Amino acid sequence: MGIDVGAAIYIALKPILKIYTIMFIGFLLARFDIVSMEVARGISNMVVNAILPCLTFNKIVSNISWKDIKVIGVILLSAVLLFVVGGACSMLTKFITPAPKMWFWGLLFGGIFPNISDLPIAYMQSMGNGTIFNEDEANKGVAYSCIFLFAQSFLMMNFGMWRLVGLDFKDTPADDSDENEYESDASAIDAKVSTQNSQDNALKDYFEVNPKVSLVQVTTQRKQGELTDNIPYHSDQDTNSDAFELYSIDSYVDVEDQNSLHSSDIVDTIGSSNAISEDRKHTVNETSRKLPGLNRIGSIISSPAILRTTDSNEAATTLPHLRTGRSVSRALERALTRTNTGRSTANSMIAEYSAVKRIQSGQLNLQRPLTFTKYIGEENTGLGSLHGEGDSESEFNDIESNPHRITQHISHDSDNTNENKKKISNLMKRMRLNTSKFIRRYHLGWLSYFLINCLRPASLGALLGIICALIPWVKACFVDTYVHVHKAPDSLPVLNFIMDFTAYIGNACVPLGLLLLGGMLARLQVESIPKGFIKTVVMLTVCGLIIIPIIGVLWANKLYNMNWLDNKVSKFIMVLTWSMPSATAQVYFTAFYSPVEGKHEQMDCLSIFMLIQYAVLFITLSFVVTYTLKVDLKV
Repeated sequence: MGIDVGAAIYIALKPILKIYTIMFIGFLLARFDIVSMEVARGISNMVVNAILPCLTFNKIVSNISWKDIKVIGVILLSAVLLFVVGGACSMLTKFITPAPKMWFWGLLFGGIFPNISDLPIAYMQSMGNGTIFNEDEANKGVAYSCIFLFAQSFLMMNFGMWRLVGLDFKDTPADDSDENEYESDASAIDAKVSTQNSQDNALKDYFEVNPKVSLVQVTTQRKQGELTDNIPYHSDQDTNSDAFELYSIDSYVDVEDQNSLHSSDIVDTIGSSNAISEDRKHTVNETSRKLPGLNRIGSIISSPAILRTTDSNEAATTLPHLRTGRSVSRALERALTRTNTGRSTANSMIAEYSAVKRIQSGQLNLQRPLTFTKYIGEENTGLGSLHGEGDSESEFNDIESNPHRITQHISHDSDNTNENKKKISNLMKRMRLNTSKFIRRYHLGWLSYFLINCLRPASLGALLGIICALIPWVKACFVDTYVHVHKAPDSLPVLNFIMDFTAYIGNACVPLGLLLLGGMLARLQVESIPKGFIKTVVMLTVCGLIIIPIIGVLWANKLYNMNWLDNKVSKFIMVLTWSMPSATAQVYFTAFYSPVEGKHEQMDCLSIFMLIQYAVLFITLSFVVTYTLKVDLKV
């Protein structure tokens, strides 16, 4: 029995209302600073690296088999066509409207990549109540949506198309405002470092004579005047303070260079097993857990730093986001942004994600893959990397020309390791060196970039899911199929527990994703609007939310009539995917390339574009779905 138009409109609106309600909660969480930008980034990394791979793996393995190979091929073809049509609409918008020159590539990216992750999955899951689709059909639609997402992720990350956004920033001047701002601080720190070096030597000598005395005991005795030796103590600080603050210069010197000015001596004195007994290490570890600035005592710090005592309240309010190994300016940027605005805004998003200085200084090479354990990595990684992530070409060439230097990159604690460990370390470094030489010799950097991005959890989850789903005997180890495979004692497939935990974790993907989406929209702000830009946004929104969905309906009907799509779920998810707004990932990519100081013209343009799209989506999506239900699916 069919449904009337009013019921179809209600069925189309109900999932949208749920989606917008969750987004509104995320909006409030960000607006009232209940979830800070740094916390939101952590949640985003968790979703991308753990929760989303579980969802994609579970839905693909459970609902797709080798019989769906034709549908998978059609979905991949349709995804490519969708990206081409969106890019063509962006180019048409550029030529017809007065689109700003400094946002050309952002305009193109916004048209190419729609949001085919959270929104269509959330919408499809809401349709499985039996009125239109049953639960199994809705889960199959989610699996098809994961295939769309897989295609987009491959183009965006594996083929490096996310770097299109950065082409709008190629003429952006270097952001050295914070260097000028903290120039006086840097001079003072240099003077402190010189003083600290002499104090470190005295502290070492004292600990050699008194191996059972802890650093805390020395400081306490020195405050009380019980020690008259030349023991390092900063008498110019508040005698009641018991917190430490880590000041660091925004520099990336080789911490193993003995000629560099750094404080690794005092850190090694505190943390190494040669200089400190077990009870003192326990005391320092207890202290470091209480003090956020000392969370890596005993490890090598990647920038010159000094420790000084300071008032605990001052440390808590001045540097709330301070983390070892990052510059003070980065932490202050975040703190000042939050203080000046009273809430997290687009500026705080830029302060969190911006990597402009690292890119301009050559410390971050975008031709090499970024760390794949983060949505947008802050370091480089690569096959055959000698130092881990973030190697510079100069370091590589230096070691390549003199392989004997490999042994110099073994830890300072090598005296405490046996010869076998040193040989293994040396062998591993030589293997990495040979791999790097091979890649460079045969110009296989592009292949390395592609393969490393295949290891991203989001891509890996979908790849493994497709492989397991298309091999009947492998799939039978996870779920019940027509293939006979020995079962576990509970009469379930032996690997069914993997499906249980991936389903359990994957259920959190969509709610968290929508909350993050609402929080992202709350942080967008517009400082200025380029002349005539509203015409550009209106035309691109009309193309993305009206014209492209019409093309999607025609394309889905053509595929269905050709029997390339053999069920109504695949037809519905095809139309739904072609009706989505632009991908919200563009906001984070834009923040990655934006300088912290100065005008944020690209972010202003993107903010206007996103806000208008998601304001209009409520109307356009409900209309498209209602039409699809009544005319195409004939429910």
